[in-house]
Amino acid sequence: MALLRQNFFNNNRVVLSIWVLITLIFVVDSWATHRFNNYLIFENTFRNLLKEQSLYAAYPNFHNDTNHYGPVFSILIAPFAMLHNWIGLLFWNLFNCIVLFKAIQTLPLSTEKKVIIGYIAIPCLIESMLNQQFNATAGALMILSYTQINKKQGFWSAMCIVLGTFVKLYGVVGLVFFFFSKQKTKFIGWLVFWSIVFFLLPMLFASPQFVARSYIDWKNSLIEKNLSNIMGAAGDISIMGFFRKLLHVRQLSNLLFIAIGSLLFLLPFRFIHLYKNKKFQLMILSSVLLFPVLFSTGAEDCTYIISIAAVGLWYVLEQNRSAKNVLLPVLLFITCNFPLLLFPVFAKSHPLSLSVLSLPYFLVWLRVLYLATQVGHETIEENEAEMVTA
Repeated sequence: MALLRQNFFNNNRVVLSIWVLITLIFVVDSWATHRFNNYLIFENTFRNLLKEQSLYAAYPNFHNDTNHYGPVFSILIAPFAMLHNWIGLLFWNLFNCIVLFKAIQTLPLSTEKKVIIGYIAIPCLIESMLNQQFNATAGALMILSYTQINKKQGFWSAMCIVLGTFVKLYGVVGLVFFFFSKQKTKFIGWLVFWSIVFFLLPMLFASPQFVARSYIDWKNSLIEKNLSNIMGAAGDISIMGFFRKLLHVRQLSNLLFIAIGSLLFLLPFRFIHLYKNKKFQLMILSSVLLFPVLFSTGAEDCTYIISIAAVGLWYVLEQNRSAKNVLLPVLLFITCNFPLLLFPVFAKSHPLSLSVLSLPYFLVWLRVLYLATQVGHETIEENEAEMVTA
């Protein structure tokens, strides 16, 4: 009986069923509470594109807050925006849920390991579906940037990188997968091709002048949002926000953090001979999924659906049981917002208790970078052993 139960839960169809059930639960909850705000921000961008109204202005009669996604996002949301809001929200959340699930299935891992990643991702999936966010698809595009790298000479990988970048900027880190491409010249060509396509695509629905101006408006909206997050108007639960709150210094420069983070991020790439090593590649993918979230002032609890896939990757590849048994429970405890649920008054009055969400992810990222460098040392030691034997 125990074996039958184990086989039942160790099944990707069961994981997908749980994911879809979670999605449906929060769609129904949104229907019941008339909580559509984030979705309304998204679907309103398509109408604004058609009317050539600012994609980044406030529209208090329709929704709270403003849009911060690139102009091409208004095309991506179009099929959902043309439906009634109730139905559009349903398909929007299902789309984000299923795209991320399918992206995980493309990883070069055993079915058992993919199942584990699926279960680990559930707490963050709940946050993402609750907030009707695009982040699940953003994470999926980053995963596909890697898994599709050598299919059709990088045609689909380049599409995912450029689309992710043109929507949320996070996708730009996928450019590091260039080093894993077997057809680097063609890959560069496809990057240029897709950049032109996605830049021009909104012009099918609006004038070139309006679209060009919208890219400038997008840049300005991101600058304003960054300043707002740093000054405390929003959460900023990035690792930068954590240290600002820990040290009580709001003026700590983003550039300092990003410079140090970028240096650490690039350290494993000195092992050029490992670019074809699958374990090394997967560690780099894990780092790619963690880095832009940890070092973005716009990071929110629902943004970590991007990074939780990286945590799952690290977990199934990690061989140190102690590290797994310590880091993962702490991360999931904080990710599930148990501190906020158990001590709401304290958590809301102490910003550090919310920004601490980034800390276990940061520790996982450091561990991932270490493991990536260890793959290099292991390979060097194996080669030296072979030479001695010879």
